[in-house]
Amino acid sequence: MKRKHLSRRKFLTDSVKTAIGTGIALNFPSIVPASVFGKNAPSNRINVAAIGTGRISRGHDIPGVWQYDYAQLMAVCDLDSLRAEDGKKLVNDYYTKRDGKPFDGVKVYTDYRELLQNKDIDAVLISTPDHTHAMIAVMAAKAGKHIYMQKPASLTIAEGRIVSD
Repeated sequence: MKRKHLSRRKFLTDSVKTAIGTGIALNFPSIVPASVFGKNAPSNRINVAAIGTGRISRGHDIPGVWQYDYAQLMAVCDLDSLRAEDGKKLVNDYYTKRDGKPFDGVKVYTDYRELLQNKDIDAVLISTPDHTHAMIAVMAAKAGKHIYMQKPASLTIAEGRIVSD
């Protein structure tokens, strides 16, 4: 059975028509102008997690994210719990120094599969050993995450095909 695509607009229109027809009162939230939240409104922010917090991640990938105001590093993950804690400290220290107030908003994971289940995370940085890139990228894509990954994306043509598919 093939599923039909239903746009958000059509869903809302049909829901309102149904509610009006059956006498159900709906309480839709009002549209709040951007001036209420300013440029740092949650809807304007990309929540990013770093999978792998080794040398390349700490020296290149993580600083590549925090240079943008609209991106927020919110989680770090590494199999080595000490390295994961070092990644958390690095990010927390950066945001504390940048904002001039204490920051402790980074969650630590030691299993990337748990991290990928977090619905608040929009994108992931994959800075793990080369042989794990493809597997983590496929799982991240299936979880609906945007992906930035260190090269190589895969070690074989077959892995590369799976990642691109």
